[in-house]
Amino acid sequence: MKRRLKITFGICTVLFLMFLYVWNSGKDARLAIGESKTLEYSGIKVHYYEYGEGDTVVLLAGMGRSVSDFNELVEFLSKSRFRTVAVELKGIGESTGSGFFKKIKLHDYANDVAEVIKKLHKFKNEKVHIVGHALGNRIARTLATNYPELIKSVTLIAAGGYVPISKDIKRAMLVIPLSFLPDRIRKKNIRKALFASGNDIPDCWISGWHFRAMWAQRKAALSTPREEWWSGGQAPILLLQAENDVIAPIGNVEAMKKELGNRLTVVMIPKAGHAMLAEQPELIRKAMILFLRKH
Repeated sequence: MKRRLKITFGICTVLFLMFLYVWNSGKDARLAIGESKTLEYSGIKVHYYEYGEGDTVVLLAGMGRSVSDFNELVEFLSKSRFRTVAVELKGIGESTGSGFFKKIKLHDYANDVAEVIKKLHKFKNEKVHIVGHALGNRIARTLATNYPELIKSVTLIAAGGYVPISKDIKRAMLVIPLSFLPDRIRKKNIRKALFASGNDIPDCWISGWHFRAMWAQRKAALSTPREEWWSGGQAPILLLQAENDVIAPIGNVEAMKKELGNRLTVVMIPKAGHAMLAEQPELIRKAMILFLRKH
């Protein structure tokens, strides 16, 4: 009996230490491009990176990811005479406001971004373009729904939320941020969930996962009803849909077309999965620049 208790206690201790390690891990594989700035409001700090000059394009990354995922797009948009404002979500960089027991919804993330936009245009009545990748697409749509007066256009990259994700892919997503696991195991699951077959996985997509932020983001996504963000406000919407996305499959497109009608422009991205920013950057840039210049 005592031996069994010791074994059980040992296993629990190891599991706890593993969880503690992952909970406190999470650093970016590379630095985000732009001038690092912070905004504080109501006891919350929001960290963002500003780069370039021109009409403002606000960027929101996917679940557990830093805005450094947008680095190549940021440079391209700057050369195309757009200013980018890449906002780190709660729990990433210096952004605060999430916690293990804290009740949080997508509206809380949207409020952070709205405060940044208001600060940028404090003395101007200007609208911005908002771009969201993966989970960032839900926050972008929440923002556009809650603050339509701030939004000029919405671009959604890998936009799910309607078609359920398979249990197999959900399990893969749980493994990906577990940094104590060997890279070969995590890489296998990253490919299964995020990358199309045959596409290279950059080193920054193997590292750079923020477990603590993912925990809060997952809770926020589950606790916010879809009808509160799905329509994405009133602005025109560009949807970049990857052909091989198993997290945001093509079935989501038909659902969006039915509700959004002529507000929605869909561009299919071949040979790409949920991480299409890293897989097909050129196609994404071409589609985005046409849309942004039109609106």
